[in-house]
Amino acid sequence: MEKARLYQNDTIGPKVFAQEIDGEPWWRHQKTPLICLFCMTRVVSQRTTVGRAPRAALFRLARDRQHDEICPLNPDEVLQKIARGSQGVAVIEGDELHLVLPGDVGQIGATLDPGSGPAATGDPFGVSISTVRPLLPPLINSAVAIARFLQKHDHDPDVAAQFKVRQPGKAQAVSWGEFCYGPGSGDHTRLYTRLTGGTKPEHPVAVYGRVTAVERDLQDRPVLRLTDGRGFTARIRTEHSGFLDKLAAGCFVLAVGTWKVWTPRRGRPELQMFAEEHWQLAHWTYDAATGRSSPPACPPPLSLAQRTFRNARTAAAARRSAPAPAASSTPRPRPSEPHTADTPEPPTAVVPPASTPTRRVPNTVPVDSELLSPPPVPPRPPGVPQPATPPATPRRTMRRSWWPFGRRR
Repeated sequence: MEKARLYQNDTIGPKVFAQEIDGEPWWRHQKTPLICLFCMTRVVSQRTTVGRAPRAALFRLARDRQHDEICPLNPDEVLQKIARGSQGVAVIEGDELHLVLPGDVGQIGATLDPGSGPAATGDPFGVSISTVRPLLPPLINSAVAIARFLQKHDHDPDVAAQFKVRQPGKAQAVSWGEFCYGPGSGDHTRLYTRLTGGTKPEHPVAVYGRVTAVERDLQDRPVLRLTDGRGFTARIRTEHSGFLDKLAAGCFVLAVGTWKVWTPRRGRPELQMFAEEHWQLAHWTYDAATGRSSPPACPPPLSLAQRTFRNARTAAAARRSAPAPAASSTPRPRPSEPHTADTPEPPTAVVPPASTPTRRVPNTVPVDSELLSPPPVPPRPPGVPQPATPPATPRRTMRRSWWPFGRRR
């Protein structure tokens, strides 16, 4: 946890913060007892560790101590509350809460949590685990509750160890960090390394972090930029600008979906996710100095017109990308046409009856023109003088191509 209270002479004192631990505060020198911010349980301070796995300074429970049952930071009470409202996607296994993951993003929104009422707005510290409005699927609602609970414990590894996830098709549960990456840049780097060179996840993953800036793309749509990683930038994009209109720099967001790595022609590589549904983005604000947290919220869902337009565009894109049908080797049959012979057939001879005198049937078969040509003229006898043929007078040719009173005959 990030905050605690002083406890002197059976009196609850002022707040102390985890950022004071490394500076050798006076209460540390005087060994002043510390208690939980919300109950009377003893806590101790832990300095920042330096090494391959750095850990921030925080307050931890003293040995063999547990939060009071009514304390909102009591893991046992929070685990039971999350499991009761999860519709079976979060189950209790001993002292652990297991979140059952589906195989793809489309299965998450199949069933919606009916909820028990509107989100609480009068909680000064935001420690209640309430249903997110608009209604979120049970898995997203449970994941948001876990992320906000770990945030109040400053992501204490011992507290995070009580949350596990079950991957589809696998009986062995894995750590919470196999599903939710964040909020630090080192956690985002683990996902980036896994997508580029390691074993890619076979289930939806969540990225949790703080929005550092709201940018604009080439179509003037908002783009959320999270904490930069080592050599890459984490961004959340969407084609529906209404999903990101109410998100601003400084708020915390939990984005669940299919994440990928995109390398543009210019600039740094990008760890990105395209949000298609409103329940993929849950956001809230948190003040580390005061411990106040706003109720979690999510963008408004798509309207019927927006959903119809998206489905039509998706179907059109699928038709364009579908392969062309293979050409068949068997020629397609053509419709039958009346038979017209190039050469006429000879007529059938008609046999007259015996009592009728035989008549000659004219031949209706067309005769070749050569057969009908007159016979050649026999040569005239020699000695007969032939009349002289006068020479032909050449016809005068008109050079003009037109005539004012029509063509000249």
